[in-house]
This record gives sequence, structure tokens and C-alpha cells, in this order.
Amino acid sequence: MIEQFLACMKSQGWRAEIRPNPPLPKWITDRYHDLPGLWLQFVGTVSELFSGDETTWFLCAEDYDTRLDHAWRWNEWEMLSLKSAEGDDVWADEIKVFWNKHLPIVMSVRDSYAYYAISVEDGSVIYGAEPEFEECKQVAGSFAEFLGRIMDGTIQI
Repeated sequence: MIEQFLACMKSQGWRAEIRPNPPLPKWITDRYHDLPGLWLQFVGTVSELFSGDETTWFLCAEDYDTRLDHAWRWNEWEMLSLKSAEGDDVWADEIKVFWNKHLPIVMSVRDSYAYYAISVEDGSVIYGAEPEFEECKQVAGSFAEFLGRIMDGTIQI
């Protein structure tokens, strides 16, 4: 399915690089458990996947490594939310609980700051955008369904 998905994305002007990747950093696997096997396979082989205009990108294994220099941190939207909640400990705790249950997998700065994330509670994929990143909606029941919906045009990213 990953090869079919990448072929579809390339036909839409996306750029991809495939190579074996390092494992996810320990702080990711410690924070997020029971990640979908297809997604783990995806981040294990896809090292870059981004739109032709470079405004939307899939997060790949190296994107989660905070020791590397990146234009955008993998948890950038979480950090922005926490900055907004400075001084409000209850709100900050709610933000942390939300992001502990949702692993960002796609980020976009095209029309606004937006993301897709995997829910570690049930494996579904959600979509959220600014200004309230934590107000989100489910767009697919699984990562496989998410890829399928992108390929059939139901989800436009």
C-alpha cells in the first residue's frame, strides 16, 4: 500500500525520498505506545514526503529527532498551544493530555497551521488546525484508511 500511495503522491507533484531510516527516537516510543504497524513501516522507509510547494509534509523518522536541526519541530503545534496557556496550569495540563494521546504525522503551513495525527487510543487519524489545535475531528479510522482517502481524493492535503 505504501508504494501505491507514494506513486499517487508523486503524480500530484509531491516529492519523496525512500531509504531505510533510523528507528524512532526513544522519547517518541516511550511517549506513544501501540503505534499502527503500517505507520511504523511508513516511517521506517520513507525519509521525506512533502508537497511541491513545500507547505505540507509527512513527518518521517528523522523529523522526530530533536537533536537534529529542523525548520519546524515535530511537536510545534503543541509548543504553540502551551505557550498560549502560560500561566494557566489547568489549560496547560489539558493540552499535555491531548498531545500525549495524539502523535502528529503530517504538518501544514499552506493556508493555516494544521496537522494530522494518529490517536494512540484507537489508531484513528484526526485533523486539527489553528487557532485551537486541540479542537479536532476524526478523518479516518486507521492510518491505512487515511492513505486510502488521500489516494481517492476524499482527503485533500
